[in-house]
Amino acid sequence: MTVRPKNARPATLTLTCALALFLGTGAYTLFGAQPVAPDAPGASAEIETDPGPVDPMAQPIDFSHAHHVTEVGIDCQFCHAYARRGPVAGIPSVQRCAGCHQTVLSEQPEIVKVLEYWDNKEPIPWLRVHDLPDHVRFSHKPHIRAGVSCADCHGNVAAMEAAVQVESLSMGWCLDCHKEREASRDCLACHY
Repeated sequence: MTVRPKNARPATLTLTCALALFLGTGAYTLFGAQPVAPDAPGASAEIETDPGPVDPMAQPIDFSHAHHVTEVGIDCQFCHAYARRGPVAGIPSVQRCAGCHQTVLSEQPEIVKVLEYWDNKEPIPWLRVHDLPDHVRFSHKPHIRAGVSCADCHGNVAAMEAAVQVESLSMGWCLDCHKEREASRDCLACHY
């Protein structure tokens, strides 16, 4: 029986991480990307690796980023305030939306919907547009602090009526960016 210090990594893990960096996204498939059985606890019936673009018309509120950012001049981080402070950018609360719209354009049909959510004390059930696999640990905070622009990953949302995913957000895409910016490419920077 071999006894190994608690924090020591097995050679196979180190080799796997090195190969993952060398091979890019293909390494994920080669090393450990095991499909989950549909009947396994917590598994969904279908395994969706690329859901494709979210239909902007499927959102519960017809929200225009172009209007709010370009025409009104609201900064991304006003609504997505957690981006500079934590792992997720966050979706603005109904309170944040209602704070403006109780007095601004409050008779517009889409704003009436927002105010109904506010009056009913219900969150707006937005559909997630950007999503990463559960095995990826991503935090907006270090990216914002390093000067990475929101548009670098999310595209020119300021010109979008509805947010859509424009970059793959794949492992290879992230590694290319980290290499270009001379950021860490250690496996444990992004994976638990």
